[in-house]
Amino acid sequence: MNYFSFIYFLLLLWGNISLAQTSDDLKSYIPKGYKILFQYDADLNLDSITDKLVIIGVDKSLGDSLLKTIFPREMNYQKRPLIILLGKGNHLYERAARNDQAISQALGITDPFRTIGTASGLFIIQHVINDGTQQCTVAAKFEWVPKQKDWYLTNYSHTCATANTLPGSEGEVYKEKTPKNFGKLKFEKFKYPMDIEIDEWGQ
Repeated sequence: MNYFSFIYFLLLLWGNISLAQTSDDLKSYIPKGYKILFQYDADLNLDSITDKLVIIGVDKSLGDSLLKTIFPREMNYQKRPLIILLGKGNHLYERAARNDQAISQALGITDPFRTIGTASGLFIIQHVINDGTQQCTVAAKFEWVPKQKDWYLTNYSHTCATANTLPGSEGEVYKEKTPKNFGKLKFEKFKYPMDIEIDEWGQ
């Protein structure tokens, strides 16, 4: 394995490169100059039709992206809009929502964005923060509200642990916020990270 192949393999493990491909069905929904970085399928509005969550980014060559990721001269910041496309059947979609601030804009050796978990009527955006002493998983859960025909934040949580802490053990600290704390918050109004002071979190 040569040096370039080895670095490419490492980046795949770190999750900093997406192999998502833009199908012809989605090209018309992607703004000019952007490409799909990540794509997730789920029935997001409970109509039994598959919808899509797509994260888009500036369309740059793979070589440039690799070099900037491996040898950054400074921390790079780039908007990575998250778009919800509702399936209409026959490979047609309707853009239902877009949020340019739901995914971390920080791009460097380690990308804090981890993944988006999906289930019927909901999705969870996950980021991972590691400061060298502990690692925290930040999860923002959005659920479809049929009456409002929109997605609302229903839970925002931090799960933190030191390197020697086993998952689910007493050393793992879990804190969360709910609508009782932040009110009714639509997906399109959400901004990561939320402006919530640490001492405000419930135990």
